[in-house]
Amino acid sequence: MNKLLTTRSTSLFAITLLCLVGGCSTSNPSKTPMTRMKVMNTVDMPQLSHCGDIWISCQPTEEDLIWFRNNYVTMVIDTRLRDEERGFEEQAYVIGLGMEYRLRPLDIQQNFTIRYFDGVRAMLVTRNNIPTLIHGETADRPAGVWMTYRVLDENVPYAQALEEAKLAGLNNEAMITLVNQYLQANGVTIPDPPQPVQVVETDGPDEIEETVVEVPPADDPAAAPTESVRD
Repeated sequence: MNKLLTTRSTSLFAITLLCLVGGCSTSNPSKTPMTRMKVMNTVDMPQLSHCGDIWISCQPTEEDLIWFRNNYVTMVIDTRLRDEERGFEEQAYVIGLGMEYRLRPLDIQQNFTIRYFDGVRAMLVTRNNIPTLIHGETADRPAGVWMTYRVLDENVPYAQALEEAKLAGLNNEAMITLVNQYLQANGVTIPDPPQPVQVVETDGPDEIEETVVEVPPADDPAAAPTESVRD
């Protein structure tokens, strides 16, 4: 049974992040609003965060995707490589639930390319604020990709965005290096070491109410070709 739908052991934390000193050259730290970020820990999804209308997670199951659909998520961005095992045909399943599916595979072992981050950021900017899930096998890759959007498009100072991304799951040094290279290429000053950010945590609700729905049949995946990025 999927604990995301029925759990009474779910812990929901509302994390208020305050920036003390920023690293982004295009933003004014004194005018940066307080950011409220929810981080949820569940048996089935150990990495699931929510900031604004963007969800950041590890690999969701079919039941998790139903829950996201029922919570108004209408776009799924998958940062996993094509040949990574997901346990089910995710593209067809997402489309069958009535959501958009965008495959944006990121191999952090490859050389740095600007086009990849440019493409995902453009997608996040032009989605017209529709609730969006971005995921990987773990939350490491999606949290790093989201961080570039957070800094360059939402004008959040580097130190604050880095702390948020780490809370969301960013922990791979190779991924952090890729993110820093991209931000530096866009004129962001990376402090060394990063400036401290004050983090205040408050407890949230203990449970998520059970939701029972019927899953519609998946559409023909051939009718909606997978999108990819050519670097």
